[in-house]
Amino acid sequence: MMLAALAVCLPAQATDFPRQNYLLYCAGCHLPDGTGSAANDVPTLHDIPGHFIKVPRGREFLAQVPGILYSPLTDVEAAEILNWMLLQYSQPVLPADFKPYTPEEVARHRRIKPADIMKVRTEVLAELATKGIVIDYTAH
Repeated sequence: MMLAALAVCLPAQATDFPRQNYLLYCAGCHLPDGTGSAANDVPTLHDIPGHFIKVPRGREFLAQVPGILYSPLTDVEAAEILNWMLLQYSQPVLPADFKPYTPEEVARHRRIKPADIMKVRTEVLAELATKGIVIDYTAH
């Protein structure tokens, strides 16, 4: 009986790890509620990342932001955070064929360390604009 109760509790606790890691490695800039800081050029996570994954370079970019790229997180943990963040803050704008990040994909993207991540972000925003998706970071 005791083991059954423990087994029921474990999955709930395990699903909390991505949120906990978000709070440790992302919330310092993006804030606990994901709103970011326009004054500090830290974008809100509400809806924006869900648009970024609509283009391959945007999907790569999310795995290369400093909080993911330079953290001590494993590729498994980084994939969990990215998927949690997308579902938590961007679910309404996710594409219908959304595929969660895998640890292998995150590892591949993390091997590339852009010299100017802000330039990459600008390029992704320009590519999204060609698809009719215009993101205004100053609106939050």
